[in-house]
Amino acid sequence: MKKSVLLIGIDGASWDLITPWILEDKLPTLKRLYEEGVCGNLKSTIPPESGSAWVSLATGKNPGKHGIYGFMTSGKLINATQVKTKRIWHKLTEHGKRSCIINIPVTYPVEEINGYMVSSFLTPADEKVYSYPPELMDSLKRNDYKIDVKYERYGFMPDQRDIIEKRGELKKQLYDIMEKRYLTVKEFMDEKWDLFMINFKECDEFQHLFWDEKETILEFFQKLDSYIDNLINKFKEKNPNAFVLIVSDHGFASSPNRVFNLRVWMQQKNILYDKRTMIQKIVPPVYRKLTKIPFFSFISKSNKFKETREKFHRDSIESTPVYYKESGIYLDKNVYSGEEYEKLRGRIISELKEVKDPSTGEYVFKILGKNENIYFGPYANYGPDIIALSKHNYAASFSYESNELFDDIHLNIPGRHFSEIYGIFIASGDDIKTGKFNGLSILDINPTICHILDIPLDKDCDGQVLRTIFKIESPYYSKETKYSEEIQEKQKIKDALQKIKL
Repeated sequence: MKKSVLLIGIDGASWDLITPWILEDKLPTLKRLYEEGVCGNLKSTIPPESGSAWVSLATGKNPGKHGIYGFMTSGKLINATQVKTKRIWHKLTEHGKRSCIINIPVTYPVEEINGYMVSSFLTPADEKVYSYPPELMDSLKRNDYKIDVKYERYGFMPDQRDIIEKRGELKKQLYDIMEKRYLTVKEFMDEKWDLFMINFKECDEFQHLFWDEKETILEFFQKLDSYIDNLINKFKEKNPNAFVLIVSDHGFASSPNRVFNLRVWMQQKNILYDKRTMIQKIVPPVYRKLTKIPFFSFISKSNKFKETREKFHRDSIESTPVYYKESGIYLDKNVYSGEEYEKLRGRIISELKEVKDPSTGEYVFKILGKNENIYFGPYANYGPDIIALSKHNYAASFSYESNELFDDIHLNIPGRHFSEIYGIFIASGDDIKTGKFNGLSILDINPTICHILDIPLDKDCDGQVLRTIFKIESPYYSKETKYSEEIQEKQKIKDALQKIKL
């Protein structure tokens, strides 16, 4: 019988958070799926950011093959046109199958597919049409559907100085957004789909805001748990033999309380010399002092000022031959090449592994490695030369606003996930085993869905079919994995034989 797949994303969910609630019967839907199917940690991308992680999930490939490493590139937000390879909905379209893709990161601008698409949180605030087909906007408007809260953070989160006083208002908005998304998705399930993907990104945002209030998070997750139950039942009305996948793109943890300044460390090690202009040297410390004075604090709330400050900071660090951003260290290859480049990379990695916080005796970094040990493919050079992922209680920075090597830090956003590389995975269905599995990767989702839907995998797919989640007697356990190039070759042979017969 023809199978279909329902994938529900609980953005940022971690087993550390939800397992106790499952065991205490506080999340009955997730508990049922947890007990009836397979589950395990789902290893994310490095760094574990939603943009890179969800593109890897949808392609089955590492960032070196799809080109997305974070939310920003050259100071601008990423978008779907920058993804360098096909995603799973493209493959479904090519094979005449229907997909409904709702709120999956990096889907703006929306594309023509065989089905529906509604873009996600990187959509510009003033965009009037963010659905395919465009007439789907009528349903979205009727349901008062909203992609996201209209707030900023480097880009996306509210200004950290104001967030505490805004949390009550934001809480109401996130509940409302989740409800409207649920109702809209439920309506779309009146149709029959081969693949339905929906991500509740608001779970990530809620944890950012309320990580210090676990009961508040539980209430939010309980509401989502009831929505998930209803959505599964609704989807199975049209697709009774559906596979259900519950995933998250990364985990979550408390915000760091200490900061390690890589710029200061590099200068102390004579790796980096300060070649900034006089104005670049004067502005950061003056800005830091001014914004601590109540009379001048309004300056930091100006959007124009924040944009100028971010550009100034970016220009300052990227004018240096070695700099750090988004969990990576970049070396200017016009300055360092060949043996000198390799020697410097090796030295930085080796010495950073030994860095400890003198106040705690704790090592700062969780993962340190060379680009080519983590990324591979034609776009691996888009990534950092050195991956430097700090532990969750440390923020690595390259700030010119302070000359302290280590310092205390207080972020009003209580939850972060820049080092939480494990999300959750649950699979449920008639052909699925029960139990816990290890070694699952976010790269495995695409090939596993393709395997279920009888769609050939790309030959350069990095993930693997999760064959062992299926019961041994299931045809999905023993079914041969198909690859696109093999099918193309078979078709060429078939066409050639047909010509000979003619």
